[in-house]
Amino acid sequence: MKKKIIMFGVFALIISLNTCLFAFDIPVEEKTEDKSLPDGWVIPVGNFMESTDFMDNGNIQNIGSCMWQGMSDVFACGDNVWCSFADGPWHIDISDISNPVFLSKVYTPFYTLKQGQIMGSNDILVEGDYAYIGDHEGVRIVNINNMELISTYSMRRAHTLYLRDNNLYVCDGTGFWVLDVSDPTEPDSIGFYEKPAAVGLDIVGDYAYISSTSGMILTILDISNPENPTFVSELEIIGVCPCGNQIIVENGYAYIAGGAGGCHIIDVNNPVNPVFKLSIDFDGSVTRIATINPQYIVISVSTPSSIEVIDVADPVNAFVAASYGGSGDLFVDGDRLFEVNSNSITIQNIQDPLNFVLEGSINVESYCSRGIQVSGNFAYIVDMGDWFNSGLNIVDISDPYNPFPRGNYSLGYPSFCTKLAVKDNYAYIPDIMNELLEIVDISNPDLPVYAGEYASSVEDLFVGDTYTYLLVGNSFQITDLRVPSNPTLISYILIGAEDGNEVFVDNGYAFIGDSEGEVWIVDVNESLNPQIVTSFNAAAEVTGIFVAGDFLYVVSQEQLRIVDISVINTPQIVGSYFDDDLSSYSNINVEGGYAYIANYIGGFLKIDVSNPNAPFREEFFQTAGWCRGLTYMNDYLYVSTDCSFQILNNKVVGIDDDFNPTYNETKCELSNYPNPFSHTTTISFSITGITQNIELSIYNLKGQKVKSLIDQNMEAGKHSVIWDGKNNSGNTVVQGIYFYQLNINNKLIAFRKMILLK
Repeated sequence: MKKKIIMFGVFALIISLNTCLFAFDIPVEEKTEDKSLPDGWVIPVGNFMESTDFMDNGNIQNIGSCMWQGMSDVFACGDNVWCSFADGPWHIDISDISNPVFLSKVYTPFYTLKQGQIMGSNDILVEGDYAYIGDHEGVRIVNINNMELISTYSMRRAHTLYLRDNNLYVCDGTGFWVLDVSDPTEPDSIGFYEKPAAVGLDIVGDYAYISSTSGMILTILDISNPENPTFVSELEIIGVCPCGNQIIVENGYAYIAGGAGGCHIIDVNNPVNPVFKLSIDFDGSVTRIATINPQYIVISVSTPSSIEVIDVADPVNAFVAASYGGSGDLFVDGDRLFEVNSNSITIQNIQDPLNFVLEGSINVESYCSRGIQVSGNFAYIVDMGDWFNSGLNIVDISDPYNPFPRGNYSLGYPSFCTKLAVKDNYAYIPDIMNELLEIVDISNPDLPVYAGEYASSVEDLFVGDTYTYLLVGNSFQITDLRVPSNPTLISYILIGAEDGNEVFVDNGYAFIGDSEGEVWIVDVNESLNPQIVTSFNAAAEVTGIFVAGDFLYVVSQEQLRIVDISVINTPQIVGSYFDDDLSSYSNINVEGGYAYIANYIGGFLKIDVSNPNAPFREEFFQTAGWCRGLTYMNDYLYVSTDCSFQILNNKVVGIDDDFNPTYNETKCELSNYPNPFSHTTTISFSITGITQNIELSIYNLKGQKVKSLIDQNMEAGKHSVIWDGKNNSGNTVVQGIYFYQLNINNKLIAFRKMILLK
């Protein structure tokens, strides 16, 4: 037990160090220089990608998600707010500030493997019909009318964005980019200036002001010709932390959020000769900065957290005028200040900058998903909402395109849980911190409750029809947990000197992988007398194990081994797959000739194992955040990450086995107009063939049927029906996002999304 917790502590320290190092944005060295161009100008290394190019191919597609977390930035305009999560942007209506309405969202995965980070978006801005999002993959462009990702321009890590005259200016840690976005579906790089560690950006007139996290803290460029950014001047501040996280320029002065160095004020009235004036120091690190009005700026300070208002009426004698609790990214829209933390947005009225008035907040549940199991119409996910406080979340997946959380259960004490198993009406959750197995009654998915516990430090478990099989250190235990209030140990056997990591039970045999790479096969046909059949070495620590037919699939760091177990006492390794670009394989599922292997540092692999002797990689799907758990059922992949719960469709058609190609989405032409709408909308569709039973229904975000519009036999041809925004009881529904679904002969044919506004 001590070993496991120490290892986790070291792992967390490595993550922390990696994050700290990453904050300096060591630039990518690859570039193509052209000596005929001005100094500092290079042809940038970047590329435009269509929205599906982040995958090896497009067979696996995200169709539904929930439990999002990790807000990082916000853009507000009147009653509309767009916030960027690790998984992509959300559109929120705050016309009723006490009851914000989540209108729509779009999934924009980033390539986590580049940096091993779990953060996603860095900056978001909205203009016209488009949202521009900077993240680890580069720049994403989303059409906000239908919240569709339409393009991606790949670069290092887009920190700060500025849009003007169809040109998008970006700082990405390697330099200053200029993208032509006159056609948002095909952004094109037209200018670049190399500037290592460039992260902050503001533009005034013909000048771009860039702050950097190392080296010269301020760089000024002439951008009168966007295709040829030209060096004007630089400034180094001696004796302070050279960390320019963010910059704003107002009335001839640049204000830089300078990390541990405080808030720096620089006179830039003459861009050729910037002059440092002063730094205002704080106990914590200054991370974000915004302008309230010509007299005041506001900064965010971390550790300890505070929001500081600085009077800059006389910039050379600036002083702190007010201080408030809080921290995070900042955005000012008129008389409102939006303060963004990982799982909330606080909205303050700042009409009087010295007396903020809290107007409202937008809160999202804090999830840190780990293990996942799927049974029936529900997904069961272990999460650590805040570190070392584990719980169980139940998600309704009856409509895979619209999953939504149901009940949740907290262990209620400091705990550390990463796995679970589900059988019938119970979920079994190992808590390695407290060395017990907690049993939760899930018969009511809206109200899971404590049912019992088994005092043992369980590393992994497998629930069979009668018995539950546990790995406890180097002991393999067979238990009867069917009566949770009276758990019983049936028998046990030692499997060697090393701790067991993974267990899978199939056809009377248990397959166990340990921390040194040994795989043990145990005969459990006689539950009172389990017997070791044989063992063999799988190369390194076993992190995933699965049995399908006559083959055992063993995951060990960068390697997948396929083992023929048709003769149980003489297992034979018949195939291997090795990928030296990836690491930390875990959590394998095998179905239909494919192995799906989760990778902790982001995404999962789809390996073709139809020929066990020659497995090969068919696809890699990227996920936002570290991929913690994966399971497969009925052609859908269910994935839990640090950032969200996802449902992925693994079929090219994209519906299910009952999909009838005679009535595909193109032929049925399902649509509604207007969309969005405020009073009524007309839903139109067409059908072919002979008389059919037609069902057309409206559903809300919780997957509940709101209104049945049509349920009758209809002839072929074009049809339409008006929905007046009322439910089956005749009451007007609340504004928000709704789905309308067309079924023909009890088969799902198509569904669409619409937005009701009031």
